[in-house]
Amino acid sequence: RGSLYFLRHYQGVLTRLDAASGEQRTGPFRLHGLRDIYASPVAANGKIFITDRDGVTIVFSHADDEATDVPRMLSANQLDDQVNASLALAGRQVFIRGERFLYCIEEE
Repeated sequence: RGSLYFLRHYQGVLTRLDAASGEQRTGPFRLHGLRDIYASPVAANGKIFITDRDGVTIVFSHADDEATDVPRMLSANQLDDQVNASLALAGRQVFIRGERFLYCIEEE
């Protein structure tokens, strides 16, 4: 949808850039509820997924309205595992590589 997202080094701060111009659209945004993020943000289906080392994944909206162009938290999910890798998306499946297990989550 024309945006690039990245995190500042382990600080839990999300920045959104316009993909064509490289200009910052809005933000940056502090991500509350996440700490020690090693994984890169992943976007699909109008959502941004960010996972921290404690196994918490927060799902944000991808806001298209320039006036209120702020990602909104949609859900938070906790695994009982440590996660250092970015999520992998394939079709309707999300793969999460934890320290102990590989998780596959699929929408019904």
